[in-house]
Amino acid sequence: MVKRSPVARFTDARSADENMCPSLKRRGMIIRQQAIRLVLDGNSQRQAARHLGVAPQSVANWLKEYADSLPATLPGPEMPVEVAEQDELFTFIGDKKTKSIS
Repeated sequence: MVKRSPVARFTDARSADENMCPSLKRRGMIIRQQAIRLVLDGNSQRQAARHLGVAPQSVANWLKEYADSLPATLPGPEMPVEVAEQDELFTFIGDKKTKSIS
């Protein structure tokens, strides 16, 4: 049996990810995307982790990686906005015939 140094074991673990079967890599990316989508849709990180069967820290790491990949500023509109529409709910409440008692 050949003994390896702890550093060699760490580098072997890193290179094993690169040599992983493409279908397993794809599955891992799908799970990451599902975790990000679940959290963006309103679930907690812990709920997403439980649903997907992964560690909560993995979900936190994936979210941090996703957030770091986003642009620093959002792009502005290509053309200036001339007319803005009001939300229907705001219009409904503003034109409500009966007043609230509370």
